[in-house]
Amino acid sequence: MRFSVKLEIDYSESDIVTQNKMRNLNDFLLPHKEAVCICEIDGRPYYSEDSYDKISNFTLAVETHPVIHITNDLIHAVSSGEEGRSLFLSVDVPFLKQLTQVYYEHGLIEALHTASTHRHKIISNLAYVTLSVFNIYQRTRLFLNPSLQYKGINTIHEYSQTRNWASHSVRCLAWQPYSCMIAVCTVDDSVRIYTSDNTINYLLRCKQQKNVTCLAWRPHTNGELAVGHEGGIIVWSIDPHSLVVRPSISNAIILYEMNHKPVISLTWSPRGDFLVSAAACDKSIYVWNVELNKNSTLKKPGGSGNVIVKWSPSGDKMFSSTNGIVFRVWDCQTWESEKWMVLAGRVQTACWTNCGTHLLFATSTEPLIYALRVKSGVVFTSDIESSNDQAIPLFDLTKIELDGVCIGGLVQTMEIDPKGNNLAVMFQNTDVIALFNIARKHNIELIASSLITQCGASPTTIAFQQNFEQGACLSIGWSNGKVQHFPIIYTDLSNSLNMSNVNTSMKTSLSYQTFQNL
Repeated sequence: MRFSVKLEIDYSESDIVTQNKMRNLNDFLLPHKEAVCICEIDGRPYYSEDSYDKISNFTLAVETHPVIHITNDLIHAVSSGEEGRSLFLSVDVPFLKQLTQVYYEHGLIEALHTASTHRHKIISNLAYVTLSVFNIYQRTRLFLNPSLQYKGINTIHEYSQTRNWASHSVRCLAWQPYSCMIAVCTVDDSVRIYTSDNTINYLLRCKQQKNVTCLAWRPHTNGELAVGHEGGIIVWSIDPHSLVVRPSISNAIILYEMNHKPVISLTWSPRGDFLVSAAACDKSIYVWNVELNKNSTLKKPGGSGNVIVKWSPSGDKMFSSTNGIVFRVWDCQTWESEKWMVLAGRVQTACWTNCGTHLLFATSTEPLIYALRVKSGVVFTSDIESSNDQAIPLFDLTKIELDGVCIGGLVQTMEIDPKGNNLAVMFQNTDVIALFNIARKHNIELIASSLITQCGASPTTIAFQQNFEQGACLSIGWSNGKVQHFPIIYTDLSNSLNMSNVNTSMKTSLSYQTFQNL
C-alpha cells in the first residue's frame, strides 16, 4: 500500500522571514461606531448606521431572499414526555408491549434494564447477563482509550463548528445547491426550510432527531437533506411542489451504527452518490450508500474520533480530521490516505478552494490560517521527497483592538464561497466576522476585505449560498435569532444593479481586474 507520512507543521529560517512579512488583522479598517457593514460591491464595503435591513438602499440582489428571525415563540419547548403521563391512570401493560415501548423511546440499553427486572427468571437472567457483557466491553474499550467516553452535549459543544452550540437559537445553516432555499436548525432540534417567496416554510422534526450538529444538502437532487445528530443521521426527502409543510418520518431514511456518535460532520460526494459521516467518539469514518442503507468504513490510527470531513469540489480527494493532532487527505479512487500532524491541539476547521488544489485550515491552539497545496499524483506517492512537507502560514489572526473593538483570536469556523473568491472567518471569542479576498498568483494569498458585526449580537454559524450569480452571498446566524444575508457583488459599469454610487465606489475599491484574474 502506498502511504506517505507527512512531517509536522514547522518553521525553517526562510519561513521565519516569511512569517515576519505575514499579513495580519491591522490590514482591516473598522467602520465608524454604530455603523454596520451590510454588503460589498466591487471590493468596497458599504455601511448603514441603522441595521442590515437597509440593504435595499445599496442593492436589490438579496431582495427575494427569505427573511429569517428565530424568536422565542417559534422555539418548541423541549419536553421529557413525563408531564403528560401524570394525567393518566396507570394500567397493567403486557410485558412485550412495555418492552417495545421502552425500546422505542429510550433505546436498547434501557430495554435490557427493564427486562432484567421481569419476574420470569429466565428472561431477567438473560437480560442481566447481556447487560454485564456489554458493560465489560464498554469498560475495556474506555480503559484502552479513555477519550472515547461520550460526555453528552459537552462533547458536541467542544467539537461543533457552531459557536456556543448549546445555548444560541441558530445552530446550523445550509443552502440548497440549485435554488434560493435555506435550511436552518434551531436550538429545539427543529430544521426549518425557508424559500425565496417566504410563503412555504417546511418543518423537519421527529423524536429521533435530538441534538442536531450539522446539515448537508444532497447534490443533484431538489430536496434531500442529511441531518446529523447525537445518535445518527436522518436523510429527509422534501418535495418542493408539495403543500405538506411538515413531512413525516416516513419521508426520511434513518442511518444508524452503534457507537458512531455523536455525528459531528457530514459531507456528500460531488455526484451525490455517497454520504460520509464523522463521529467524535468513533475512530471509523463511515461512507454510506443511502438508498441501500449500507456502509463501509475508513479507519486509520491516530486519534480516538473524527470531527471534520470535507469532500473536495473536484471529487478526487477528501479531508478528514481527528480529535487529536492527526488529519488526513484521502484519495477517493483508491481510498489511500496521507497523514499529517499539527504541533498541538487539533484542526479546528478547514475548507477546500473551489479548484480542489489547496486546503485552508486553522488549529485549535494558534490564531493562524494555513494553506496546504494538494496535487493529484504528487501527494499520493511513496516518494516523500517529491511531495510538499509543510503547510504554509497565510494570515496572522492574533487578537487586536481597533478603536476599542476586539477582533481576531482563535478560529471557530471558516468557509470559502463556491466561486473561490472569498473566505469568511468566524472567531471563538470575538464578535466580528472577517472577510477576505482570495488571490492566486504563484501562491494563494489572502487580502483583507470587510469586517461584519451586529450591535449586541454574536455570530453563531455561517454558510455561503451555492448559486448566487452576482458573486457571493454569506448568510450569518446571530445569537439574537436573526439570519443576515451579506452579498458580495462583482459588477461592471454597463450592467450595474441601478446603483447611483457605483461609479464613485469603483475609484476607491479594489481593481475589478483583480477579481477577474482569480
